[in-house]
Amino acid sequence: MSLYEVDVERTGRRRTVWRWFLLHPPADYAWAILAVVMWLGLGWLLKQPLMLEGVDPGARRTLFQTLATLAGATAGLTLTSVSMLINVLGKKAAPGQRELPLEKLTAFHRRQIGEVFLFAIPGLGLLVVAALVTVVLEGDGPRGLWIPEAVVFVLTFASVLALLRVAWALRRVLAIATA
Repeated sequence: MSLYEVDVERTGRRRTVWRWFLLHPPADYAWAILAVVMWLGLGWLLKQPLMLEGVDPGARRTLFQTLATLAGATAGLTLTSVSMLINVLGKKAAPGQRELPLEKLTAFHRRQIGEVFLFAIPGLGLLVVAALVTVVLEGDGPRGLWIPEAVVFVLTFASVLALLRVAWALRRVLAIATA
């Protein structure tokens, strides 16, 4: 099978679940909310502190500061990738040379690739803000606040899913560009 004149071997069944995941980025938040609700439910059933309420204040602060730092750095890296992607997707072959593989992408496919990257950036930015707000709200209190912690973990899970999609898109663009 050829995709944009890049040979692709298909083995086994089509991965419809994976394809659905790739084409529906907003569902990341639904999956993340489901994971956090399950975590909260399990904590409630086992009569344990919700989220990280019972964790040492220093450890909580360190965790949320680390999440904010990682999210900020990853958002910057993703934004840089977008600018590089624009240059790569916009590159044209010199007159008289064979058309570059990425030139064969339709406008729809170029937009899809761009949306994968652009969808990840706001979630990462919100994660930075939510993690820092959680650090400030909790202060040095002996118990954490489960609601802001839950928001941070929803954003964390959703951002991880979005970054998986970004990695997939980079891999595909690289495969097409080097064909």
